[in-house]
Amino acid sequence: MLRIINNGFRPAQPDGIIFDLDGVLMNSSPIHADAYRQALSALPIGHFDYSRLAGLRTIDGIRLLLNGASILFSEEQIEALAAAKSRIALERIVAENPIVPGARGVLQALFQVHRLALGTSASVGSVNAFLDRNSIRPLFHCVVHSGDVSRAKPAPDIFAAAARGINLAPEQCLVVEDARAGIAAAKAAGAVACGIPSTCAANDLEQAGADCLIDRLEDLLEIGAWR
Repeated sequence: MLRIINNGFRPAQPDGIIFDLDGVLMNSSPIHADAYRQALSALPIGHFDYSRLAGLRTIDGIRLLLNGASILFSEEQIEALAAAKSRIALERIVAENPIVPGARGVLQALFQVHRLALGTSASVGSVNAFLDRNSIRPLFHCVVHSGDVSRAKPAPDIFAAAARGINLAPEQCLVVEDARAGIAAAKAAGAVACGIPSTCAANDLEQAGADCLIDRLEDLLEIGAWR
């Protein structure tokens, strides 16, 4: 079910739909949270709320946690921690393939009407594993990952690049996001931001600026009824 958050937002069929990956098309947020914990297990980080890190590049998430714990590390040490976290997460993603049930069918249906793009802070390894393991690469007209841009979410670069990749202005695109940083990036790019509360609470997505919310991916199939 589509729920309007922004009173100024009037639903209209978008020409393009840009999907985040982790937490939207993959049930991978628990995997990433555990990977952070394992990579940082030797450090006095303590409990942390993964939803604060969702949507960020891993190295930015590591920096955020270290700063919060007042731990001073060199750039080389930070990069090593980020590499360890990414390796742990990728191994599980490859082994478990946590694609959201029904995601492939939703993408296939939307592909018939809309230009689809993937815009994600995930590594190229995670992106390729997801696309190729599930044979859905042909459903995306454009794929943008963290290595393709200089500034990560919440900067608008990923979604701006994805919109260019499908030959549309961001204003013609709907971005589907589960994280506060992603919603902020979508709005900064000028796109319509649609939140799905799989990783962050609906209230958090609303506060980040979401124009609308859906409960599950299948709700996007109602786009044809939007006016």
